[in-house]
Amino acid sequence: ASYLPAASEPPQRESILDGAAITKMVEDFLAGKNVPADRVGIGYCYTATGDEWYFNPDTWFYPGSMYKVPLMMDLSERIRSGEVAPDTQIGGLPLDTVYEYILVYSNNDYAHKVRTFLGGDEVWREEVKQYADLADYDERYMLYCYFSPRYMTDVMETLYYEPERFPNVLDNLLKAEQGHYFRHPDEMHQYDVAQKYGSYLDQENSNWNHTTGIVYTPKPFILTIMTKNVGDPEQFIGQLAAKFKDYTLSVDAKYDTWQREQEAKEAERRAAEEAARLAQAQSDGSQPPVPQQSALQPQSQPQPAGPQTQIPTTTADRVLRARRAGLIVLGFLLAAAIIGGIAAVIIVKEKERKRYEAYRRRFEAEMRQEELERERARQT
Repeated sequence: ASYLPAASEPPQRESILDGAAITKMVEDFLAGKNVPADRVGIGYCYTATGDEWYFNPDTWFYPGSMYKVPLMMDLSERIRSGEVAPDTQIGGLPLDTVYEYILVYSNNDYAHKVRTFLGGDEVWREEVKQYADLADYDERYMLYCYFSPRYMTDVMETLYYEPERFPNVLDNLLKAEQGHYFRHPDEMHQYDVAQKYGSYLDQENSNWNHTTGIVYTPKPFILTIMTKNVGDPEQFIGQLAAKFKDYTLSVDAKYDTWQREQEAKEAERRAAEEAARLAQAQSDGSQPPVPQQSALQPQSQPQPAGPQTQIPTTTADRVLRARRAGLIVLGFLLAAAIIGGIAAVIIVKEKERKRYEAYRRRFEAEMRQEELERERARQT
């Protein structure tokens, strides 16, 4: 008999983000700035849980210098793997200086040298796809290096959750654009911000301006804001970042309560699952297997295409390592308790069987002795 549910998907959990509230916050902001919704794309991740919210996530923008983040992440991985020696020079400069020139000062000349050093645009753009969890790429990604809010937010999540893979990247982004973009409003100056801007005026007079970054509030958030033909873009991006800062702090205030509620729901679900397993085992007359651990993980929700707001989603594979470890331990303890209970039942029943066998043998011996005595009495 099978004691596990047919579906192998981890259980869904409630997002801590209020998607409707974020959508209203953004739409009110755009209305106040008289900016059409289709000129803006946003990706937001609350890193304590990995929950995400998007606005026009799959609209593709020319990223300007924002491409330098995944470019330098690729170089970092090659250094870490040993493919590139730490004492390598590019354009006559040591690597530490190259990182600073490109990520802090957004130097284009050395960024072009790195692109050539890595094998050309087709090579590094293909390699950095690993930093995002996208099923499809617009053809302009490879042709012209277009990015989407979903892609860039995924890249920043990889950088945040796995910083050991990318030495020198976050350290330099933390030094970039002090007082500008995400740090443009005075209220943002109290937080560390690892950010990279992108700005480009193309031949058709389209003005592309973007920023992606990690804002180190008590529970940091990742934010990508991409714009096309928005007036005073630096102020626009900075003020919108401050809105997300305020929202993040409001989520922080309810995080502990939310976490306890999710853990209680997970414990209740597991208890019901184990009860069902035991009931099935009893009806089949067999021993149930050890329950498999199903860690609480964030799950991505399907996103409709085209310019629209998105409901909150969660990111698979990256989130809640500490809590996941606790749930694994809880699963092992629960499994041990179940196995111990089954073993105790088996021991008790074995003792009863042996006691019954001993009683039966004694009774049969007594009956044989009485029969012998009756036979002897008849013979005498």
